[in-house]
Amino acid sequence: MPQFREIAHNSDDYRRACRLRQAVLRSPLGLDLFQEDLAGEADQLHFGLFEAAELLACVVAKPTSPTAVQLRQMAVDPTQQGRGYGRRLLGSVEPALVERGYTSVTLHARVPAIGFYEKLGYRLVGGEFEEVGIAHVEMQKDLDG
Repeated sequence: MPQFREIAHNSDDYRRACRLRQAVLRSPLGLDLFQEDLAGEADQLHFGLFEAAELLACVVAKPTSPTAVQLRQMAVDPTQQGRGYGRRLLGSVEPALVERGYTSVTLHARVPAIGFYEKLGYRLVGGEFEEVGIAHVEMQKDLDG
């Protein structure tokens, strides 16, 4: 049974998450996560879903106000996709954020992922825009009920 846990910045698990984010989100676009400025990530929350030491999925939560966060760079190991790990990760992240006092989540979803997030209660809050060279939309979810 996969285990959810917070990932400490600059830990071995954080480096594992960066490698997963690079493989899933940046390499296919010809980009390099490690050439981006990751310094601000020290002030962000990092979460993962693990099977023993194997990282199955990860996501970053960037606080944008005392009660709101933006989820960023959610990635599921390509060999593990289609098994519900993304859904399970968000199902664990959201209560962890509520425990910290957050009541609202936004994210920039790639257009093909809109349906995934809608099934989890996220709603569109704007039109399409380009980010990292591909179409995204902003989505939001209230966590306070």
